[in-house]
Amino acid sequence: LGIKASDTATIRFENCRVPTSNLLGNTEIDVAKGFAGVMETFDNTRPLVAAMAVGCAKAALERIKEIFKDQLDANYATPYLQCSHIAAQIYRMEAEWEAARLLMLKAAWMADNKQPNSREASISKAKAGRVCNEITLRCVELAASVGYNEDELLEKWARDSKILDIFEGTQQIQLLIIARRELGKSSSELK
Repeated sequence: LGIKASDTATIRFENCRVPTSNLLGNTEIDVAKGFAGVMETFDNTRPLVAAMAVGCAKAALERIKEIFKDQLDANYATPYLQCSHIAAQIYRMEAEWEAARLLMLKAAWMADNKQPNSREASISKAKAGRVCNEITLRCVELAASVGYNEDELLEKWARDSKILDIFEGTQQIQLLIIARRELGKSSSELK
């Protein structure tokens, strides 16, 4: 669907020794943890995916605001109920975007400061992925035929947004992780 610029491929090393100084990540990782160890890395990568989603959604918002600049109040001085339907939708999307951005910043800050952030990482990823998908698709709809044009970036961002909602864990997985953290349950206790 999207992110065709991501050059994802399989790479295999056989009989290859990598010096410790060239290793990526933490050399303290306990390989005996297996799957649990891999899952811990998501606490650091989910805020990054959330950041990608926030950026994609912001780009779509900026583009749709450019398209409808004559119908928007640049100073936000017009009361919401007196705005045009298009303006009201754009303002609502901006509010959702801001919520996703703040959740992402919190989860990333916690990761940077070595604080446990599994719950926050999942919350930020779930919110940002969903909001990005909703915003980009809505911007395409608002822009009508301009939004569907392959020369228009709105169309590309709408395709890119879906993978940002899926990889590093789908909405369903994120909600399950959040529920486990909120309820203090393990994966075997809450499936």
